[in-house]
Amino acid sequence: MIDTAIAAFDIVYPLCAVTSFLALGYKVRDLRRDSGNSALRALCLARLCTALAYVWITPCLYVRIDRLLGIANLGTLLSNGCIVFSALATQLMLLGWFNDPAGVRRKAPWVWAVFGTAVVAMILIFLGAPLPGEHPVDFEVYFAKDQYADAYMAVYLATYGLNLVNTARLTWLPSRAISHPWLRRSLRLTALGSVFITGYLLGKTLGVIGRWCGMSCFDAAAIVGAPVCANLGSLVLVVGGTFPGWGQRLMTRARQYRSLRRLYPLWFALCQATPGIALFPRRSPRPPVFVPALETRLYRLIIEIRDGQRALRPYVNAEQLGAVAREAQSAGMDGEELQVTLEAAAIRLGIREKSRGVQNAESVAGGTASSSTTDLASELSWLERVAHAFASSYVTNAADTGCGSKDAVAVRQLE
Repeated sequence: MIDTAIAAFDIVYPLCAVTSFLALGYKVRDLRRDSGNSALRALCLARLCTALAYVWITPCLYVRIDRLLGIANLGTLLSNGCIVFSALATQLMLLGWFNDPAGVRRKAPWVWAVFGTAVVAMILIFLGAPLPGEHPVDFEVYFAKDQYADAYMAVYLATYGLNLVNTARLTWLPSRAISHPWLRRSLRLTALGSVFITGYLLGKTLGVIGRWCGMSCFDAAAIVGAPVCANLGSLVLVVGGTFPGWGQRLMTRARQYRSLRRLYPLWFALCQATPGIALFPRRSPRPPVFVPALETRLYRLIIEIRDGQRALRPYVNAEQLGAVAREAQSAGMDGEELQVTLEAAAIRLGIREKSRGVQNAESVAGGTASSSTTDLASELSWLERVAHAFASSYVTNAADTGCGSKDAVAVRQLE
């Protein structure tokens, strides 16, 4: 089990370190814009210390550090010390989040005192303990019956446990009162990550207690289970600490891409009927998978759809569209639903009549019934509904039955 764990963690720990370094780089960019933000500085320090903790505990590097400096299991002290400093930074970050500057100045020295004392105690106990050999993954269980190692682990686990409990408490409860959805999710992910990492403490403790009782059956909890909980919790903390930034942008881009996919069939049909409207014409009826400037492309789609509608006006006969309106009203449509249906039907009629080369003398002079909104989001929402109606079989059939009708009264009433 030891050899398997070493081989696995030689891969997993560097990946976790890279993840933390990436999160650090992401937040450093924000820190450059807000260098006076003490809570943000503390968050960056926490990410740095977490990344370094994974570096020092990586088995292949752990062994090299021992042999280079001649101090057995120094990687354990370096890694655990970084974790305690990460806990210190996390508590300073929480002070900055939930206290005014005066409160931070009053409470910060106590935080430094608690975690600083723990680090000093860990160093003194470690250097005074004869802990020979190299044990990057089984340090706790191998030295479980050594009083120095037990004292060292007691200080380390108690300090780190205090951090996790306080972090979960301070982030979960306030999240209920926060209206900003992305910040609320970030706080809850931070609390959830802290809960996951408590599995690390429990696994280590269980392994040590098992050895005290003369049993090795709980070694797996300390050697494998505890690191797995720590890795998962650390990943959740990284996501929670960066989520308000990239999460919101990712969701915005996803909504924009979904809107593009919904509008694309309508846009493509209009481009086929009136090719001159497209700044960037495409031959494929399928929407592009990769769109570099998605917001700009979506804006162009809206403009070009409206240009296409204007180009088709001379081909939309008011009498034919009136028949569609009468049919839709008979089916129980009214209000915006009726307007959307008529706008989609007008596009369908215009495309068909233009393909036949039939320009109507009595066209819809004012255009079709459409949204009167001026902001981009509302216009986008409206055109998505028109695109959905345009692709429906109801509009296709209604446009077919509307040809040759003399009833244009309903359309004129909607203008």
